[in-house]
Amino acid sequence: MQARGVFLQLVLIYLIVCLVPLSLGTYLLLAPRRGGNFLNDAFAIFPHVEPGDRLKNLFYRALGLGLIAVSSFYVHQIYLNIAVPLARFFRNGR
Repeated sequence: MQARGVFLQLVLIYLIVCLVPLSLGTYLLLAPRRGGNFLNDAFAIFPHVEPGDRLKNLFYRALGLGLIAVSSFYVHQIYLNIAVPLARFFRNGR
């Protein structure tokens, strides 16, 4: 997928930056065993999760909450640093 124009490329980058941690965090929060095994298969630095591993499930759920918090922080910063100044600019007519 290729975005045309500078503005659409910027929007695409911000969507990727916001949606990737949000989707991975939601996946880890809802399915920590499958998400943990996915991360283990993809990067081989995270521990493999067995059905009875409660501490690893808790670790992956906390990691998921952290990724959701990172995504919400990004959305908040984009709102404060881009959306509010643009709205102020267009409201004042300058």
